[in-house]
Amino acid sequence: MTETPGLRIRAGTAADSRMIQQTIKAAGLDRTGLDWHHFKIAEDETGAMAGICQVRRYGGLRELGSLYVRPELRGQSIGGALIRACLAGEQPPVHLECIEDRQSLYEAHGFQRIPLRQAPLGLRLKATIGAAGAWLLYRKQVIVMVWTG
Repeated sequence: MTETPGLRIRAGTAADSRMIQQTIKAAGLDRTGLDWHHFKIAEDETGAMAGICQVRRYGGLRELGSLYVRPELRGQSIGGALIRACLAGEQPPVHLECIEDRQSLYEAHGFQRIPLRQAPLGLRLKATIGAAGAWLLYRKQVIVMVWTG
């Protein structure tokens, strides 16, 4: 993986709200809790969106999610930079759910896989529903991970 020259990561703004919603919808990602206040935006050297990520909050839980990098820019450490930027302002624990294929990406940033039964209730319910859909649509297993700092 190579670093992307000119990459800038900034906090989301109200002006990003529509772009965030459109991007997440087009990517087929979880559309719950899309609040621009919680997003980090990666921009390339031209100022165009290179990727986005957030730490969503619900029911006392913080969940890393909505990680998206433009397909032509993948493999350039943008996702990792977004993960680090999102976690920089957070106190552990921060949870996430993802397909099992992505486990190594998150492990590289300090996340550890945990059994579903150890996840907070809200995430356990969400992951159970997501797991059924992911298996039916893609034959992929959904897992839960936690970052403890």
